[in-house]
Amino acid sequence: MITWDYQDDVHTMFNWDTRIAEEYEPGGVVLIQARPFTAEENATADAMEVQEQEAANKSTIEANLEQDYLNMQAIMAQTNAALRDDPSQEIKQMAQAIRRLTRMALDDYSGTE
Repeated sequence: MITWDYQDDVHTMFNWDTRIAEEYEPGGVVLIQARPFTAEENATADAMEVQEQEAANKSTIEANLEQDYLNMQAIMAQTNAALRDDPSQEIKQMAQAIRRLTRMALDDYSGTE
């Protein structure tokens, strides 16, 4: 991602993927210097990466919850005898669903499970 910062005496292009800042004269044509990000700019880039990952994790959790709903319906449709026979898979599915619901309730998208 590339963004620009326009000041009166210099225009700076920030390349967030390479973490290089290029400073240009006004008008954005003549390159003054290219430099690595400062510590503050790197911290901003790190925070942006975390936000992007958390947004992706949230989408994954939401998609998984849709499947969890179907899994819970299937569990409820089973007979008690079938559940008593081997409940391990059903217990695992319920635990995964509860963990995803907990992540959503706590607004914690540091993971997807």
